[in-house]
Amino acid sequence: MRLLNPCLLAIGALSPVVAALAFDGAVGFGAIATGGTGGTTVHVTNLDDSGSGSFRDAVSASNRIIVFDVSGYIQLSSAVSLSSGLTINGDSAPGNGIGIMGGEVSASGKSNIIIRHLRMRQGTLDSDSGKSAFNMGKATNVILDHCSVEYGQWDSIDAVSAVNITVSNSIIALPIGQQFGAHVETGPSTFYRNLWVSAHNRQPLSKDDTQYINNVIYNYQAAYTAANTGGDFSHDIINNYFITGPSTTSSSDAFYQMNSGQSVYSSGNYLDSNKDGVLNGAAYNTVGSATVLSAPWASDSLALATLSAADAVTYVLQNAGASPRDELDTFVVNVVKSFGTDGTLYKNQANTGVSNGGYGTV
Repeated sequence: MRLLNPCLLAIGALSPVVAALAFDGAVGFGAIATGGTGGTTVHVTNLDDSGSGSFRDAVSASNRIIVFDVSGYIQLSSAVSLSSGLTINGDSAPGNGIGIMGGEVSASGKSNIIIRHLRMRQGTLDSDSGKSAFNMGKATNVILDHCSVEYGQWDSIDAVSAVNITVSNSIIALPIGQQFGAHVETGPSTFYRNLWVSAHNRQPLSKDDTQYINNVIYNYQAAYTAANTGGDFSHDIINNYFITGPSTTSSSDAFYQMNSGQSVYSSGNYLDSNKDGVLNGAAYNTVGSATVLSAPWASDSLALATLSAADAVTYVLQNAGASPRDELDTFVVNVVKSFGTDGTLYKNQANTGVSNGGYGTV
């Protein structure tokens, strides 16, 4: 068995003893994000793309806690750049919540960002196909929790050269363009209790040391993907449920590009490959030619894995995504509940048949 780098051991040892959590219940490597704690509370008072009271204006300065006095979609005319030291509380919005559509939300190069209950839906309204729904490239200390990320063109989530990130309790679904879920490099990263739906690949692409726990992955062509020639990393893959759908050509691609350079602790994972409309999978922990670890590389991974794979399906289908659940997320969840009989990979959000040109009505 390949010995772990002492630095990685140090990171793993620190993970369960975070001095102050981003919020009560925050987990993983992004839980150390401080956000806008102690800063100014700024209210978003309209759905305008820019100007006084807009979301773009609210996130233009650091050390802020963003709350919403309005509900509905904010349609971007260009990517919106976040500042460092922000807490974005989407659940503060009245009514049916808040969403961002038609452009990238970017935390590129920033640090200490907490985002909760925010819908980020890029789609073809964004003319720049090289952008993603959410970009945290070169960012540090970021946590997304109960977010809904759909219709990403380059990736749903771009986290190249990102350090200390968590994506939890979120829906990452229906990427268009490249049809990729998430691309992570550098890390470490934690993906916890997420729902991944109808992507060609990268759910996520993990070029880092990763915790992947209690996720549900549906209608994949390639699901959890390792670095291939991109480097040697460690992966804790625990109690996840992989469910094939109409777009799945090879069920064994639940684990993809697991070469001999990767070290993997794989336990409690299930695969439902028969597409018969019933959740009735079997244990599946085959990790290709990767080095098999006898224990997780991160010291808190087993403590996080409180749900079995089957219980994770129940929990994630009920709880993942921004609250309250809206039309588009309901569509996504219902596709998964077909357990193999429904689902496709899209190139344009309008093809879903969901209202508002595919974006749904918030």
